[in-house]
Amino acid sequence: MSYIEKRARELLAAEVDRDAVAMPGVEEVATSIRKGGHGSVQFVPTALRAIIAALTPPEGYVLVPVEPTEAMLQEIHLVKSFTGEAMHRRYAAMIAARPEVLGG
Repeated sequence: MSYIEKRARELLAAEVDRDAVAMPGVEEVATSIRKGGHGSVQFVPTALRAIIAALTPPEGYVLVPVEPTEAMLQEIHLVKSFTGEAMHRRYAAMIAARPEVLGG
C-alpha cells in the first residue's frame, strides 16, 4: 500500500468514524478500510480513488517542504556565494513563486 493510498484510507476511515454515533456498527467498516478492505460497502473503492486522485500531485509537479531539509541545504551549499540565511530567503522566494496547481 503506497503512502498516498494509506493516507486516503485514513482520511476516509476518519470520516466513517465521525458517523459512528449515528450509525451503529460502522466502526467495523472504518477498521476494514484502514486494513486495506472496503468494509462490504460498495462505494469505498470509488471514494478511495477520488481521495487518491485528490492527494496525488498533477503530472510534472512534486511536493516540497515549506522549510528546506538539511539534505536540501547541503545540496545548495555547492553554490559558494550563498550564506545560510540567504539560502533560506531564496528557498522561500522559490516556494512563493511556484505556479498554482489548477488540476490534474
